[in-house]
Parts: sequence; structure tokens; C-alpha cells
Amino acid sequence: MSFGRNRRRSSNVARLISVESVEPRVLLSGDEKFEAVLTGTGGTTIGEVKYEREDKDGEHKLEVQVWNAAMGLWEIQIDGKFAANFVTDEVGYGFFEFEHEGHDHGSSGAVNLPAPQAGMLINVNFVKNPVNPSIKGIPISGRLVSKDDDSRIAADLTASVTTAKREILETEYEAEQEGGQQKRRLELSVYNLQANTSYAVQIAGKGAGTITTNGIGQASLRYSDKPRAGYTAFPAGFPAVASGAAVTAGSALSSTFSAGTGTRAPLSQSGVHQKVALSSATAASGFVSWEVWTPTGATAPKRQFRIEVWNLPAGSKHAVTVGKVSVGTVTANAKGFARLTFEDGDAEKAFPKNWPGIVDNTVVSVGNSIAGAFPMTVPTLAPLEQNVREAYELDQSLALTALSTLYENSGGKGEKWLKGRGKDWYFITPDGSLYKWDGKAGANGARVAVLDDAFFVKPELLTEAKAARDSSISDDLVKASAARLDRSLELNSAAASNNNWGGLGEKWFRGKGNEWYFITPDGTLTRWDKSPKATGKVVARLDGRYHEKPELLTEAETQMPQAEREYAAKTSLKLAEFRPDTTGWLFNGAEVRWYRGFDNRWYFLTNTGDYYLWNGSKSAAGTRITSFNDLYNLPYRLMNATSGADADARLVLDQLYASAANFL
Repeated sequence: MSFGRNRRRSSNVARLISVESVEPRVLLSGDEKFEAVLTGTGGTTIGEVKYEREDKDGEHKLEVQVWNAAMGLWEIQIDGKFAANFVTDEVGYGFFEFEHEGHDHGSSGAVNLPAPQAGMLINVNFVKNPVNPSIKGIPISGRLVSKDDDSRIAADLTASVTTAKREILETEYEAEQEGGQQKRRLELSVYNLQANTSYAVQIAGKGAGTITTNGIGQASLRYSDKPRAGYTAFPAGFPAVASGAAVTAGSALSSTFSAGTGTRAPLSQSGVHQKVALSSATAASGFVSWEVWTPTGATAPKRQFRIEVWNLPAGSKHAVTVGKVSVGTVTANAKGFARLTFEDGDAEKAFPKNWPGIVDNTVVSVGNSIAGAFPMTVPTLAPLEQNVREAYELDQSLALTALSTLYENSGGKGEKWLKGRGKDWYFITPDGSLYKWDGKAGANGARVAVLDDAFFVKPELLTEAKAARDSSISDDLVKASAARLDRSLELNSAAASNNNWGGLGEKWFRGKGNEWYFITPDGTLTRWDKSPKATGKVVARLDGRYHEKPELLTEAETQMPQAEREYAAKTSLKLAEFRPDTTGWLFNGAEVRWYRGFDNRWYFLTNTGDYYLWNGSKSAAGTRITSFNDLYNLPYRLMNATSGADADARLVLDQLYASAANFL
């Protein structure tokens, strides 16, 4: 990795942020990382330092950012020696970054950057405000400590395979030179194998240990030369790992090591979702997230702002400041956890009237010692597609639910707790790791899965996980198809006692003609063949939402925006004109509005919004088709209806109110 030659950059852009994704890692051979939290006395100014050194060629990188500081010129000192200057802005935020190659280090213009060492003292001192000399700044300082590598993100060698039975093998291997010695880390995980079964692991044809699966067929093997939580030391004579080496677990799973970056494409590019880590001068840690999105069918975007902090003193209160505006107060519970959420559409979480908004470099503070800043560039992020699929499988297999309280930080790891099947409990940590609790005091147990940290920010992404469908099928098409199915089959949910009758986790419906249908967790709708099993003819393939909430299918038409239903009525009923001259016809004592189709069928609209096919009698009577809100006083709107759905969905809408399709 090259930092670049004598490249200096000082700006007010926050670049040291943590976002909701698993970023590809660039492995630094022999890289050492140090960090420090900077604090002062008698003020609220706080800072953070990240300092890296690459032993291979001596390259260095220093990043410093400060919050709640006086506006003006500041200087950085390293072990009492001047290193560089930077400037803070009007909201008290400042950022400095410097990179250079090893043979140039020592002095380069205004920057004097020595090699970083643990224990090195970093001072950040206020120099002056050239506009207002009376302004004074609070100096802050801290000492560098060594920072362990992040073992969650991808290594320099990986191996993985998935069989037709959904048996999965995933392996990461990493080796670095530190202090003239090689330091290795290996993690091997298997999923969906036989439960409570042991499997021999081999690398390059030599024994590398044994793994034993848990009750859901998952197991992991973790070795490290450096002490790490959850890892054991490499056994003597461990086989060499190299690109091209085979790795096997039992007889069914086999793969080959190759260079890997860990890059994974996001599931969605819609909306804005940022997550920024909060730095602290105490044991407290946390994050602030900001999300803006436009729900389907809505014309205006929605916003959500959330702060979560853990390891605070129990019962302590802390003011929350966005920019320079106080927006609320959080109180830590008995476990030291606190949360503040604002969300459009929820009266109990309404944004305060003085809400300042989130813009470039907005600083967010909790009390006097916890702060973070949003970056200039806004990433568009969502849970990774692989994680979405795994989350759905976990939710189905573990029966995960979120209670009214998530018992945050009960085990002291900032974790959130989820209820599983029976007496099982699970917890998810801030890095996205899901564990099954071992029943002992504290947040302890076997790690079941590693998701990305979006699932920690919003556990409902896990407890209400959706089955991933083919990304080429639009949501418009799925919703339109569900409405067409419901109208044609006249589906009604059967009693809950029928669920899982066939052992597929299916849910049942009664339909027209006393037919029975069932939907499986992946969203497949099947007409039952009246056999002793849950078998039959597949009618449609929707997605997991319709299994989780069958009312989305039995009430599918009402889930569609009215504009789409109006378009469907105009096209599927072949409406030719609105006839304002047909007065004097009454329905329940009130006049009706009349429409004619190209096929000379007549329809009428009542003052309550109900839409009927006229039966040809001498009164306004017939078969009710659907209902429309607020259409009676705007009768021409139906004739001008348009659709924002895609072309495939419009083909279904064109038939929505036509004669029943032959789905049988």
C-alpha cells in the first residue's frame, strides 16, 4: 500500500467514519496502527488520532480530527515537537491528514512527522483566531495505543463453496510480518451441515483440526498467532496456507485458496443512509445514523435520526447537540445504554421544531465527551445482499423476535438481545455478530453468524427479515401480481392452526370454489392437490413478505397506491368516456356518476366511492368491483389516470379488473 509521496491534505471533511457496510480491506504487510482519544480540562473539546506505520518501506499516515473546538488555527505536537497546523471551522470541527514515504520522513515543509510508537504523546493546541484575537481554545492531548487489526473484514486469501444442498464453507487466511515475525490468522466456518456432528478439516491434504456443528449445523474454527478473543493458537505443525492450496471440511465441502478482496455489492441504491461512529474520552462508545428515503407510493421523503450510546454511567443524563443546536437529552438505563430517535410519521418520535438538519461536517455531540461528524460525501448504503439472504434464513430457523425492550448492553458489550425458539436467547454486537447466549452471566456464547452492522443498528432487519427474491423482478410487478391473484382466486387466510400442516413452514388460504392454497417461506403460492402432503401446482412466485404477513396477499389490492388502481380500472375495464349527462339515477337515495366502456358496458360510481358494473336494470344496481377515495367529486380523474409502475407491472394492471384469469 502506498500513501503517496509527500502528499499533504488539510480540510474540514470527516474521513474517519464507520459506515453500514463491510468494506474491502487493503492488507498492509507488517502494518502497525495506533490511535488516541484527545481530551482537555474545563471544556467540551474532544479529538481523535489515527496513526499508521508500514514497516515494509516506512510509510506513515497521520489523521487528526477535533470537535467542539474554538474556531481558528491549531497546531499538532508529537512528543513535544511541532508537527503541523490545521484550521477549525465555525461549528468547531477540524480535520488534518498527512501521508508520506519513509525515506522522506522527519521534516517536509510545515510537517514534521516522526515514526509512531505506543505511548507517544499527541498535543493539539490552539494558536489564534486571526479575526477575533479574544477567542481562546482549550488544548487537548492523549497518548497513542496500539490498535488490533479488524478480524471481521476480508483477508488476503479466501476460499468458499456452496453445494446444491446449501452446505457452505467459508475460509479466510491472513499473514503479516510484525517485528520480524510472521503473524497468522485463519477463520473457517461451515453452515447447514448435519447438526451436532464432527468433521475433519484438511489444508493441502494435511490435518488442520476438527469442527463440531451446533444445533443448526454451523461451526467455526479460529486460529491466531496473536491473542484474540474467540481464537486459539495455531497447533504445532499446522499446514502451510498458500494460493492454490485445497481446504476441505468432511467429504462434502472442498474449495481452493485464492486472493480475495471481500468486495460485496450493496442490495439497493435507493435513499441515503449514513452511520458515523462516536468517539469518546471515556469508556462510552456508540454511533449516530441519519437516513432519508421515500416510501413506495409516497410523494415526500421520510427522515430518521438515531443515536445509540453504551457504557455510560447508569442513570446519567446527557444533552444531545446537532451542530450548535440542542435537540434533546438521553438518560442511560441501568445497563448504561441510551438512545434518542427522531422519525417522520411517528408522533412519539417527532423531530424537534428547532431541528437544524444534517449537512456537510455536521458535528453531533452527546454530553461533553462523546462526539462525531458527518462526512462531506454521502454514501448510499443498505445491508449486503448476502447478509439479507442469511438474515432471512436465520430468522426462519431461529424464530427470532424482538421484545419491547432489547435489554441493550445487559452484558456490557453494547449488545442487543433477541428471543429465539423456546428458551433460546441471542444477542447481536455492534459489529453485526450474532451469538447464541450460553445462559451464563454476561454476553457470552457461540457466534452463529456475522452480518454487517446495519443489523445491529436496526435489529428489525433480522427479526422481520424478508426472503430475497430475484432482483430482476420489480416490486411493482410483485404487488400488481398479488392483487391480480387475490381478485381471481378470492383468497382468505385460513385458521392459524393449519399453518405448517405439511411441515414446510407454510401458511394456508381458502379460495374460490372451496379450493385450498398454501404459501411457503420463500413466497411460492401453490394450489393444494388434496394429497396427504403439502404439494400441488405452483400458482405464482411472490416473495417472503407474503408468507410473513398473509394479509398482504388477501388485502393486496388495498396495498397498492390508488393511482395504480385507477389506471388499472381505466385500462382493464376499457373505459371510453365519463358521461356527465346521465343524471337522475339513484343508489341508496344518492345520485351516481356514469362511465361507458369501449365494449358498451356501463359502470357507475357512488358518492361513497364504490365502483359497480351495471346489471342493465332500470335502476343503479350491479356488481361491485372496487372502491376509490375522493373520486366522486373528481370524476374525470379516472379517465386521465396514469401509472408510474414499470412496463411489466402495467401489463398485469391492464388485466386487474378483467375477467378472472385461469391460474388453476
